[in-house]
Amino acid sequence: MLVEVVLAMVLLVLIRHLLKKPEGLPPGRWGLPLVGYIPLTRKRVEDQLEELHKKYGDVYIWRMGTQNMVFLHNYKHVKEAFTRPEFVGRPDWFLFHISERPCLGVLGSSEAIWQNNRRFSLRQLRDMGMGKSRLVEAVQAQAVMLVNEMKKQAGKPAPVPHALAVAIINVIWQMVGSRHFEVTDPLSKDFQHLMEELFNNESRFIIVDLLPWITKVLPTSIVDRIIRMDIVDEVKGKYFTYFKEVIDEHRETLDRDKPRDLIDGYLIEMEEKENDPDSTFTEKDLLFLLLDLFAAGSQTTQDSLLFLFYYLAKHPEVQAKMHKEIDEILDGALPTMEDKTRMPYTEAVIHEVLRKSSLASVGVQHVASEDTTLAGYTIPKGSIMYCMAASIHHDPRYWSDPDRFMPERWLDQDGRFAPKKEGFLPFSVGKRQCLGEGLARMELFIVSVVVLQSLSLAPPPGKDVNPSHDPDVPMGHFPIRQDIMVTVRR
Repeated sequence: MLVEVVLAMVLLVLIRHLLKKPEGLPPGRWGLPLVGYIPLTRKRVEDQLEELHKKYGDVYIWRMGTQNMVFLHNYKHVKEAFTRPEFVGRPDWFLFHISERPCLGVLGSSEAIWQNNRRFSLRQLRDMGMGKSRLVEAVQAQAVMLVNEMKKQAGKPAPVPHALAVAIINVIWQMVGSRHFEVTDPLSKDFQHLMEELFNNESRFIIVDLLPWITKVLPTSIVDRIIRMDIVDEVKGKYFTYFKEVIDEHRETLDRDKPRDLIDGYLIEMEEKENDPDSTFTEKDLLFLLLDLFAAGSQTTQDSLLFLFYYLAKHPEVQAKMHKEIDEILDGALPTMEDKTRMPYTEAVIHEVLRKSSLASVGVQHVASEDTTLAGYTIPKGSIMYCMAASIHHDPRYWSDPDRFMPERWLDQDGRFAPKKEGFLPFSVGKRQCLGEGLARMELFIVSVVVLQSLSLAPPPGKDVNPSHDPDVPMGHFPIRQDIMVTVRR
């Protein structure tokens, strides 16, 4: 009898130990071993996170599966964390490596592969495009093409045409591969469809990322079915087949003294470092780098422009002020980057749309590479760090009347554009800040101005336009696809 009592007591102690949240961690949800805290509610995850923010403050933890998730709602904490080397890495998640280890490319890689690719990509984007007249002309041309396609649906309710996706994809192609899609090219729709397939299946990946032990206890065939590995393989296969064709063409026509684009630059780098044991440049890595550049740079810019069009249709008084500024400053000429400083209201509208839309509402995941501390709390090695950008963008500590769409908040008393750094991070912050920020800002400015030079946007007759994010998406902010009315101004 005594033995049974002792064993029961030991068992209770072990259970208590397993269930107890270790000392020093941020407050929040802990739950059970292996499965973490599973809420019995149908509320959106983002809504639950806001409730946790109100209850626990700016830093809290939620153990999801086996993963310790730490959420940061204070801009200063985010800035501190994401500039520290122990938080610069990405989790070893399927979401990033998609069956390729070590993770390649630039979006999800870490350590030497990330450092080399980021350094190379920033140099190439600077040398081949960002700020260069050649790329400005390419963005202008794509914006004009978009306007011509939008004019075809003038006077009737219709969604923003597929030409928007083609325009943004073509700008990226100009920089990385000197390629160009026509609007009617079936390949352009296939290209966009593949990217949407990848994004639509991301929510399945989280299952194996939060519960990695299921890959040890379930047959591979079942795990593959859970994450729809067939779709992943199809998307990767089609993209890589097309990229490989472009790379082979570049290799055959390469002039080392006159690199045309990023692919040329990568092939030269790969050749020069062929005998360098520390080199991470390979053709497979280039394939993943190209996939990352399109994944990170195409859909986000499209969605930002969609939000901008919807906000302008929703707020005709804001659109009228933009029309007035554009007409007075440009007088019919196409915009260049030199015009930005002369168009403060247009800049204010773009920044307010970035704040209100907050596309990356919870940022891209970082991981703690070692045991450390932040904001007075212990952060164990392997903890996943989230920047709650949407929450910060609506925090009254940084923004007055934060729920209101108000471009004037970006102007000083003399009507000049006054960029606000504190509390504004649409492209994240720190060592992994979006490397395509300069390109995205260029596209948002030039495309929006060219569109408004020629067009007015309005809700369909008897209806409204909703610039809110899609409530059916559990994480992240995506625009609700809807009709707008286009009127030709000139």
